[in-house]
Amino acid sequence: MTTQAHSIVRETVKPEYTRYTPTNGKKPDGADFGVDGWLFALPGEMLGGVRFPQAMYAAFQVIERGALFWRVREVGGERRQVGSDSTTRKGALALAVNAVAQQREKAAAPATRHPGARARGTAWRLASEDGERSQMSATMTERLERMRAGQLAALPTVAEIRMAYPLAGGGATLRLMTAEGSTTERHTAPLTERGAAGRENDPAGIYLDTITDGANTEGLKTAAGWHLMRLGFKYAPGAAWAPCTASASSEAQWKEWAPMLPEGHRWPHTVRVAITATAEHLAYIDRAYGPAPELPDLPDGVSAHPSGPRSWQICYANRRFWQLSYWPRMGGDVWTLYADPARTKSLARAASPGELLATIPARDAEAQARAAARKCY
Repeated sequence: MTTQAHSIVRETVKPEYTRYTPTNGKKPDGADFGVDGWLFALPGEMLGGVRFPQAMYAAFQVIERGALFWRVREVGGERRQVGSDSTTRKGALALAVNAVAQQREKAAAPATRHPGARARGTAWRLASEDGERSQMSATMTERLERMRAGQLAALPTVAEIRMAYPLAGGGATLRLMTAEGSTTERHTAPLTERGAAGRENDPAGIYLDTITDGANTEGLKTAAGWHLMRLGFKYAPGAAWAPCTASASSEAQWKEWAPMLPEGHRWPHTVRVAITATAEHLAYIDRAYGPAPELPDLPDGVSAHPSGPRSWQICYANRRFWQLSYWPRMGGDVWTLYADPARTKSLARAASPGELLATIPARDAEAQARAAARKCY
């Protein structure tokens, strides 16, 4: 009679959470983990003769189909979603724990059967994994291509400067919109306010309130052009800013307030211009939804093996390991070297992998020296 392996993560009732934000240094790299969220770990275990290491996960909120959901994703490895979305963090955690437990129990199942069945199960599993990897590769390629097509189709084609009502301060906002009029938070920028502390500001100082006093001035258009450049857009050939009529209610309100405004500050309150993505922006989309780049020639004694869609396990002399990851970004791609497989301890970042790989022998020597010092002590 055989017994089914039972994962201990099912008994994890209340994991310890660590809050991460964009500014506290604990947020995992990349845009896969929301703006902020919570980190938690599920314990490692030996299950049916198979060892499963401790793993780190992130719980965060996403907006899907116009609703707010909680999602759990691996922090290391392939950064896959674990379990299904839920309307509560507790629900998402329960679904994630159940999914991890099922994965471990399924992986350990061949080791709990009769030795002969175990051997047959191992051979079947290896053959199945080869087929699954091939299928996953094709599926991932198709998925990335669909995502790339979706990104290209959703690129904004219109930029708009909209004035706030003068009696509310007379500020102005830039919005980048698709042909259908939809926009996103990252494609919206205030033109008359300084950015948050530490955030890049236009060196010409065009965020000062003096560039407008309820009027759609040339200063606003200069500010808008700078934001467009940062976001990867430019004016369409032959396009120019032109007045735009708002909704009937908005036009009626502006007409009511017109007598209270200084001469020259009454119209236009909204202007638009056609825009297109820059070559740099299009190249970034190709990199973000294309195959991972090839690594350069490795230093002597260093080996690299893929450990995820854009990550590699780096080994030196078969005794020390690191993780290398690649993140395409507009304005400069980023390569990061990590000290642990879960990619929670970042050691260095660079614009190319060669810079990081060249430091591996020296890092190994430093680690050996520290180990020798501790031994002598």
